[in-house]
Amino acid sequence: MSTRIQELDGVLRRSKVVGAAPLSIVIAIMSASSAVAQEAAPAPALFGWTLDSVRAGVRYAPDYIGSDDYRSWFSGAVVLSRRDAAPTPSGAPDDGVSLGLIGKGPLTAGLAGRWRSSRDNDKDLRGFDKIDGTVEAGVFVNWWAADWMRLRAEARHGFGGHDSWVGDFGADAIVRTDRWMFTAGPRLGWGDAAFTRKYFEVTPLEASRSPLGLQPYSPSGASWSPGALVSAEYQVNPSWSLETVGGYRRVTGDAADSPIVAGLGSRDQFSASLSVRYLFGR
Repeated sequence: MSTRIQELDGVLRRSKVVGAAPLSIVIAIMSASSAVAQEAAPAPALFGWTLDSVRAGVRYAPDYIGSDDYRSWFSGAVVLSRRDAAPTPSGAPDDGVSLGLIGKGPLTAGLAGRWRSSRDNDKDLRGFDKIDGTVEAGVFVNWWAADWMRLRAEARHGFGGHDSWVGDFGADAIVRTDRWMFTAGPRLGWGDAAFTRKYFEVTPLEASRSPLGLQPYSPSGASWSPGALVSAEYQVNPSWSLETVGGYRRVTGDAADSPIVAGLGSRDQFSASLSVRYLFGR
């Protein structure tokens, strides 16, 4: 079960969609959820692991890091934990695939995974080398400092399009009512020097092939992307909820000086998503 869901997560992240179709699908899923019995289904278990929650929806964000062109695609996430661990209170709205290994209380740790979409060599990047999609696998630490505050850190290594180290840190303040949950907090993304070169370098060959008159550029340092995330989640019933998320990231450092960002794109990166979430055993 968990393998199929992780495969679905990757497929959803890779699938491009346009127009109103994603919203229609989300609405259809929510309509179908109203027919679900009030008693929640037990959490699926396999080899000592339980599936806590799944989330699927549509995300609207830059076409690639530093781009000022936007597109929409399906997105999703799954959260798993040890069968004897306490259920996860609520994952961060931008969590990827999480597999809890250590801890039963407010401090937990485990394996984390994300999918980074490919970067095509078209539009502004005509003449550039294409970057394939990447599986990023690593570890996470999740700490509920209080009922209203959660912190999460991830360190991941890329396999596929890039083979660099990346990391993310986030903190969320949480306000709950009977039906609503609101979160807001800072975000900080990091990529090592190899990651910066992979996504922001302009080689002499790429510069010569580009029809836009770009100059070669070779960054040398790590990349940082500070920002913030806000979300609102409406609980339809104990198992089903509808969530909307808005995010902002700022490309800084050597990455921000790249012609890919400064000349062709934008340092300011906005995103928005709409998704449904199902909690097992609730």
